[in-house]
Amino acid sequence: MDEPSLPEESVTVVTLTRYRPVEVQRAMRSVRAQTTTTPVHHLVLIDDNREIQSTLAEVAGDFPRCEIRYVPREPHETSGPGRSSRLRNLGVRHASSTWIAFLDDDNEWDPDHLDSLLRCAREQGARAAFSDVSLLDKDGAPYREPRWPWARSTAEAEATYRDLAARGVCEPGSNVIRHRMDVLDVPVDTSAWLLDRQLLLDVPFDDHFSAVDARDLVSEDDKLFYQLVERGEPVAATGRPTLHYYLGGYSNSYETVAPTERDAISWASE
Repeated sequence: MDEPSLPEESVTVVTLTRYRPVEVQRAMRSVRAQTTTTPVHHLVLIDDNREIQSTLAEVAGDFPRCEIRYVPREPHETSGPGRSSRLRNLGVRHASSTWIAFLDDDNEWDPDHLDSLLRCAREQGARAAFSDVSLLDKDGAPYREPRWPWARSTAEAEATYRDLAARGVCEPGSNVIRHRMDVLDVPVDTSAWLLDRQLLLDVPFDDHFSAVDARDLVSEDDKLFYQLVERGEPVAATGRPTLHYYLGGYSNSYETVAPTERDAISWASE
């Protein structure tokens, strides 16, 4: 009896957007520019914003492999990782591809980002693979400050940077973050992952976040990372900084974030 054939490889890239009409089009161009020969479908989920829906409708013809879906909120839903988790899980369920990648609307990739992840995953027989990250400021210049951007104060940012530099996560003078599964306090960013769709169906994004999570700035990609570590899931790493992460808003020292932005990055416990 012939063995059943494996499904043809394909990738669905899921992007969530709400208030970034310019940045999300940059992300869409980045997905369109991917050089892999593996079929790539881009799913953009609009988080309850009709204005962005109208903007993207005007340019949809330029992105033939991009599906744009409007997702209204329930009355009880608020901004934060709980909402983001539900949207990411929706994207995974909606997809029919073998692989899932996530590109946040304010980030972009090198053209060979997906190809390098696919090759790495195939070579190592892994259902999960990730890239390293290059940090950029809002204007696109490399961020080389000796301060960890995700901190509540300048003192904390400098101390954290020194600690992570000693552990090989960052390097003075470089804007690259070296993701590692054994450095648990620096979870892999969502936009760096390539994940088997069935794996994400088995291990969906957690959509429950407590007041403690809010205090500790725990996000949905943190929880996914910890779930994969706990499962002992084999993970491959390209070792290449093909994700370009633009800093701003949440990604600033807490002391320097404007009050309006600080409100936007907080979330209610659920």
